[in-house]
Amino acid sequence: MPKDSKFPYDLDLSTLDTASITNILNDIESHLPLMDNAGDRSQLLQVKAYFEKELKIVSRLH
Repeated sequence: MPKDSKFPYDLDLSTLDTASITNILNDIESHLPLMDNAGDRSQLLQVKAYFEKELKIVSRLH
């Protein structure tokens, strides 16, 4: 990820249902132990937090 990029990206996650987001979070969890670089791990944790926040949205499709 370039240093000048902003997070979170302008992503439209409105079409994802709770199962899809849960699968993404599970994939992130499985990749965390594989991250050797602290910066990469930090960015992945930011992505995880973003998806966890999205998972809490009440209007999520089922």
